[in-house]
Amino acid sequence: MIRKIFIVLFVCISGSIYAQRGSTSPYSFYGIGDQRFKGTTENRSMGGLTVYSDSIHLNLNNPAAYGDLHLTTYIGGGSYTGLNLKNRTQKESSSNVYLDYLALGFPVVRGKLGVGFGLMPYTSVGYNLMRSDETVIDEFTGEGGANRVFFSAGYKIVGNLSIGATVNYDFGQLKTQFHRTMQNVERPTYEDNTSRLSGLNVKLALNYKQILKNNLTLRGALTYSPESILSSENTRVLSSISRNSQGQLIAGESREIDLEALGLKKIDLKMPQSVSVGIGVGKDRKWFAGAEYELKSTSVFSNPFITVEGVGYEDASRFSVGGFFIPEYNSFTSYWKRIVYRVGLRYEETGLMVKDTPVNDFGISFGFGLPMGAAVPTTNSLPYAGMFSNVNIGFELGKRGTVTNDRIQEEYVKVSVSLSLNDKWFVKRKYD
Repeated sequence: MIRKIFIVLFVCISGSIYAQRGSTSPYSFYGIGDQRFKGTTENRSMGGLTVYSDSIHLNLNNPAAYGDLHLTTYIGGGSYTGLNLKNRTQKESSSNVYLDYLALGFPVVRGKLGVGFGLMPYTSVGYNLMRSDETVIDEFTGEGGANRVFFSAGYKIVGNLSIGATVNYDFGQLKTQFHRTMQNVERPTYEDNTSRLSGLNVKLALNYKQILKNNLTLRGALTYSPESILSSENTRVLSSISRNSQGQLIAGESREIDLEALGLKKIDLKMPQSVSVGIGVGKDRKWFAGAEYELKSTSVFSNPFITVEGVGYEDASRFSVGGFFIPEYNSFTSYWKRIVYRVGLRYEETGLMVKDTPVNDFGISFGFGLPMGAAVPTTNSLPYAGMFSNVNIGFELGKRGTVTNDRIQEEYVKVSVSLSLNDKWFVKRKYD
C-alpha cells in the first residue's frame, strides 16, 4: 500500500514541479534564483542541522546517513511561505505554496549499505519589480528555476564510521523580461531572455559516531561539494511593443539577438564548492543537541548573460544550532510523550552584495514529529514495519536583508509538512 502511495505522489510531483511558482521574493532576481531546498522538514526544524542520522529517516543533505537505514523509507514534503516586504517608504506582502521534495531510500545491507534517489526543486525565480522616475518606468519580471534529480549511497565502513556520496543532475529554465517605458516614446523595447540550465555535481560525506559514558553518543559529520559547472544555453529576443486601451501589452516587430557572435549563446556558470562540519551529542531515542558550520565559495559565481549593476558576490557561510527531545519514545499511556519536539536557529551570510550591502538571513525554527504507528509492536511480522512512520510539521520565522541603502527587507513565516513512511522490502518468505 505504501509503495502505491509513493508512486502516485511521485507522478503528481513530477508533473507539477514545472508548473509551480516556488518564490515570490525579489531576491530571486539574482543569480539563478532562490535556493529552494535546504533540507527536509526534520532538518529545517533544527536550524538546518544535517549531522544527525538514524535508521528510519532520510537525511537528504548527508549521503553518509543512508548507511544507517534499517527500513525502506519514503518521504515527501511541501511548504507554505508568507512574506512581508518593506523598504524605507513602502510595504508589500505575498505568499505561495509549493512542493519541496520526494525521495525513496532503502537498505541494501541493513544497517550497513543504503541507497536512495529522488526529485526536488533546487532554485526558483519569481518576481515582478518596478523602478520609476518622472520620465522612465522600468519593469522586471522573472519565472522558472532549476530542478534536481539525485542518487545517493551510504556505506558503513566500520561500526563508527560511514561514507557517502550523492550525484545530482540539475536542469531547468529561467525566463526574464525587461520593459522600459519612456515619456514621448510610443513603441518602447521589450527584452525577453531565456536560459536553459543543465549540469552534474556531487556531494561527499563522512559520518562518525562514538559511544560515550552514561549511554551518550557523540556524532560528527563532514560534507564536501567540489566546484561544478552549470551549462546555460541562452536566447534573447527584442520586440517593439505598445499598450491597448485596457493596458495590455501588444507585441510588434521582434528579432532574435545573435548571441553566438557575442560569446553568450552557451556559457558555463561556476557553481561554488562548499564544505560543512557538524558535531553533536545525545542519547539515542531521547535527545540530541548539535552545531554546524558551512562555508561556500560563492565569490566564484558570475553570469555574463544577465548582468546587474551594483551586484556582487563574496563567500557565503551558515551557522546552525539545534536539536530534539522525545519524552518517552515507547510510552503506552501517552501519545504526547512519543512526539519528537525539535528546535533550532540559523544565521547565514548569503554571499550576495547589493550596492555594497550584504544580504544576510536569520531564522528560528521549531517543529514536531507525530508518530503514525503503534507504540510498541507485538510481533516482528511485516505489517509492523510501518510503525515508525510519522508526520513532521515545521515552523520557521526569519528575516533576510536590510532597509539600509534603500534595500528590501523580508520578514517571512514558513510552515512545512512532510510524510516519512516506513516499509520493509526484500523479505524472504519462510512459508508459502
